Amino acid sequence: MSGTDHKLGAASVAPLPERVLTPIVWLGGALSAVLILGALALTGYSVFMRYILARPPVWVDDATGFLLVGLVMLGVAEAYRRGNHIAIDLLTDRLPPRAQPWRWVWSDLCVLAFSVVLTLSTWEAIHFSRSFGAYTSGSIEIEAWIPQLPMLAGAALLGLFATARLIGHLAKGAKT
Repeated sequence: MSGTDHKLGAASVAPLPERVLTPIVWLGGALSAVLILGALALTGYSVFMRYILARPPVWVDDATGFLLVGLVMLGVAEAYRRGNHIAIDLLTDRLPPRAQPWRWVWSDLCVLAFSVVLTLSTWEAIHFSRSFGAYTSGSIEIEAWIPQLPMLAGAALLGLFATARLIGHLAKGAKT
């Protein structure tokens, strides 16, 4: 669902902005996978402590929540790059061939708009948390801006890759 050509040759090579950002986006996806393993390990530890030793750790749920935010936000750009995201193509698959390239432009614009809104709102939330010295509630009390950072990084990375993909799709669309 990524809208990329699967033909061989120079025409199917990703545009330069995508090629530059791909390793960075891939790294975000790899970090996301590591965080999934961390969340799994914490959950296993919590189950063992709760049901085997009857000593449930109170901090695991909060730590897992922080990890979940990080793994989703760091993995979203990689899912977008690979085309592993949800797509509703009931109507768009029926577009005439001349309109097909422009559906990807529309898709990229929507992702870009979402990422801009998310980046700005997360930036404001981080600024608010830092200016008031807010701390998280629960058993793990850390400065609130710290678990918000992966949201900012993921949203910014998604926006950068959406921009790169938009440039590529516009270049292809202009040639058709």
